[in-house]
Amino acid sequence: MKASYLGKVIEYFNPMRSLDASRKDWYVDRPDSPHEEIKVLLLNDPTPLKILFSGHIGSGKSSALNCLAIDADIKNRFFIVQFSVERDLNIFDLTYSDLLLAIGKRLFDQADGTGLSLDNKLLSDLEKWTTEVAVVSNRSQSADVTVKGRISAWFLSAVGTLKTGYSQNKEFRQKFEPRVSELIFFINRIIRAIETHEQGGGKSVLLVIEDLDKPPVDVSMDLFLTKGTVLVQPECKIVFTVPTSVLYSGQIKVVQQNFPVQYVLPNFKTKEPSGEKSETPWNSMRDIALRRMDAQLIDSAALDYAVEMSGGVTRELIRIVQAAALRAVVSKANSIQRAHVEHAVVKFRGEYNNQLTRQDSVQILLDVHKTHQLRSQDEKPMLDLLHNLMILHYPNGAGWYEVNPIVRQLIGV
Repeated sequence: MKASYLGKVIEYFNPMRSLDASRKDWYVDRPDSPHEEIKVLLLNDPTPLKILFSGHIGSGKSSALNCLAIDADIKNRFFIVQFSVERDLNIFDLTYSDLLLAIGKRLFDQADGTGLSLDNKLLSDLEKWTTEVAVVSNRSQSADVTVKGRISAWFLSAVGTLKTGYSQNKEFRQKFEPRVSELIFFINRIIRAIETHEQGGGKSVLLVIEDLDKPPVDVSMDLFLTKGTVLVQPECKIVFTVPTSVLYSGQIKVVQQNFPVQYVLPNFKTKEPSGEKSETPWNSMRDIALRRMDAQLIDSAALDYAVEMSGGVTRELIRIVQAAALRAVVSKANSIQRAHVEHAVVKFRGEYNNQLTRQDSVQILLDVHKTHQLRSQDEKPMLDLLHNLMILHYPNGAGWYEVNPIVRQLIGV
């Protein structure tokens, strides 16, 4: 389905909506996507594999993972538990124990929701444990509330506590974190119960955890660098999304000790380091837009300018076109013209400018534009720029870096 008028363009170009089975016709394959390699590895590696899946925020990781989760071979082999950390937890104050608790909750709820009744001994032990760990809410003891209902309510209340008030989650963590090993024990019991259930078809558990690329750099580094030995303890296959800053930091060798398998979903390399247009990726970006809208709704030159300013990042293209469509409607135009795209770009440039407050950050950007390399005496501001899309990585071949096209004017290049 394509937008046939500008109002629908605004609806269809929602930058916060990833593609799922209902929008498969909007998905554009990229030749350097790791989809097939990840699929083959999952199907053939018998170990409880842990995969780090990286890429810039907005590069299309969620859409790629949705495609993986609906793949017929993957669905036939795995009991898939896919969820967004951002929906469940506070990503700006996220700890390893929070993440494990969210994993436990999702496993328990999905097993119950798909009719795989956990055995009574596990339920009894789990209810006793949740009662002992911490009192995080008033739990109903009425006879009409089942054991499963009380356990589910505890998980829901615990996760809700972590997503909201600081004083509450601090108190809960102080009680809960000394007992994380017990939570892991129950997570693994739930995994085994799912995998051995007579109605489960012998499927293995596959966890797909999205939006772990969105927390601040220091939060992500703590999770995968400092607490990696704990996060790999659930005895099932897990795909973790991670920010580019984790894989491109100087600590990557330490991260690899616990997570040796890593894949990157690359941006579309719309230009070469020389500045010359790369025709095939450029046309793929145009195709992303034109699969969602009738071609007569956007001037071809305007679309090319949107592609250029996106830097090959899918969500950047989507939000530029949406903002340009909004401007066109306000201007009483019948189609998107270059002036509407320019208006959107100026708006987004202002957003980046508000983040560019350090002189050393400007110098880092100038050096990246000159050398196409990531080099800095102080790694933290450099990784922040990469995390915030001011620096874009193109991991094609040896890989290279460039300043986001929208940002370049801010540094005079």
